Amino acid sequence: MKISPEIIRLIDEIEHDKAHGASQLARQAAEVLKAAAEQSRVNSVEQFLLGQGEIGERLISARPAMAPIFNIVTRLLNAISEKAAEMDLDLIRRLAISKADEEIEASLQAIVQIAKYGCELIADSDRIMTHSCSSTVLAALKEAFTKHKNIEVIATKGGPGRSGERLARELRLYGILVTFIDDAAMGLYISTANKVVVGADRICADGEVVNGIGTYQLALAAERAGIPFYVLCEKLKFAPGLTSDNVDLEEKEPYEVVEPGKLPPEVKVKNPYFDITPLELITGIVTENGLLVPGEVVSYIRQLRSVGL
Repeated sequence: MKISPEIIRLIDEIEHDKAHGASQLARQAAEVLKAAAEQSRVNSVEQFLLGQGEIGERLISARPAMAPIFNIVTRLLNAISEKAAEMDLDLIRRLAISKADEEIEASLQAIVQIAKYGCELIADSDRIMTHSCSSTVLAALKEAFTKHKNIEVIATKGGPGRSGERLARELRLYGILVTFIDDAAMGLYISTANKVVVGADRICADGEVVNGIGTYQLALAAERAGIPFYVLCEKLKFAPGLTSDNVDLEEKEPYEVVEPGKLPPEVKVKNPYFDITPLELITGIVTENGLLVPGEVVSYIRQLRSVGL
């Protein structure tokens, strides 16, 4: 089916977004499906489902490393498909819109709850290092700052997409003291921190964590320095059906790494946007259900799979 230029533009924005984390982009994906439902001019339930399905496939393929986009889109499509036989076109359209609103609100509430749990991990005078830009980490650090006014944050650049710049800017505007460093300086500054807190784009079926490129190096540096390494993410980011060796790490344009013509054409330039951090390097994963220690993560994922996440 033909997809409107406006919907295609919204999908393209998600695909090329370098500033926002996976939770926010998942909510944007839900907004796209909602907008498509509102704008739909098809004449049958079958055509409506087909259109929503095609848009959903485009959203999922736009950011394949980000589990919450897959999960939120799949849940929305399943919700309307299950009711299609008992609803007319107007009702199924309304259902699609209301379910999108429900998923968006559930994600926002999950982040509020994670921020409360995450705040409990942060003490007065903590110096916290973080990497990439996570709306969940941002919320937790703001929550912690309301209780501990003298916390400090070391924020990294966040890979070629420079996503850390947004996080550093928002934290400073909120009043938190921030030191901004290049990713290559992680090892130098890790000993000045006493805690690492990052977000995630996907928790794989084997418990390994997919996040912005450089997270693995930071986890290694934290282990070497004996500093706890926490991951904050909603359960929407868990992917029970996919192990870490099957994740698309989203190779992006080489020019972000080096200007065209600066190197001989025979030199291969690689620009992955995500990497994978082994579970054994992680102190704990904080979800809206609380703190999971590494030994609990895989069983938690199995529970999510059993209830059909």
